[in-house]
Amino acid sequence: MYHETHRGSAQEAASPVCGVTKFAVQVVAKLVARDGADEAGLREILLQRLFDAVTTANLNALDDIKPEFKRARISASAMADHYIPEVARRLGTAWEDDRLSFAGVTMGVARLQAILRELGAAWSADALGQTDGPTVLVLLPQGEQHTLGTMVLAGRLRRMGVSVSLQIAPDLSQLSNFVADRSFDGAMISVTCKSRLETCRKLIKSLKDATKGRLMVAIGGAILDDAEDVLRLTGADVVTNDISHALGALGISVGRSPVLELS
Repeated sequence: MYHETHRGSAQEAASPVCGVTKFAVQVVAKLVARDGADEAGLREILLQRLFDAVTTANLNALDDIKPEFKRARISASAMADHYIPEVARRLGTAWEDDRLSFAGVTMGVARLQAILRELGAAWSADALGQTDGPTVLVLLPQGEQHTLGTMVLAGRLRRMGVSVSLQIAPDLSQLSNFVADRSFDGAMISVTCKSRLETCRKLIKSLKDATKGRLMVAIGGAILDDAEDVLRLTGADVVTNDISHALGALGISVGRSPVLELS
């Protein structure tokens, strides 16, 4: 199930552990509904083949498995929204169980990111005929490392017809100028743990000050398991890991995501 929090409600606190385990096991997986993944009917043999391909020393492994996914009629959208997050979760679990080294997880994540970049080359709101559609600022605060998660999020938003500006570890003064010169319909921030909340608070304050309070901000990520009251500590408008719910809370209406085929 998704976790959601609005102003006036509280979160249950959990262990404030940060790092690759948080990133791989929670952050990426929670950007996409696990319920949705279950409904997608993920094929275990393909999941294992993708896991093996991103963790092997064989540089041709990813190219070798592409025909299998194509024959199985796995769409690019399903790959990005379900297969990659699930394999990322398994990378984290393997590291946590001492079945994979830190270097192995790092390599696996880098290769998953490479796949996402390749898949996302054709994913833009403009390309989908949404030139006058909504625009969202997606932020990864300084100190965070789960870039794969933000790439999954950005790709899904773009396929929903939302133009996305992805900013990683932005400088506050530069971000203020950037936002003041543009008209975003909302902002989304991904955070892993409580130790990043002060950075997140400053980030949100800069966004609010630059837009005179107009820009609404949603927070998601593994922080939902760590902080008792993310809204109070950061000044965000909504905290949720449900992308559709976040868009609704930001006042953004989108259509159905198109299904794109693997090339």
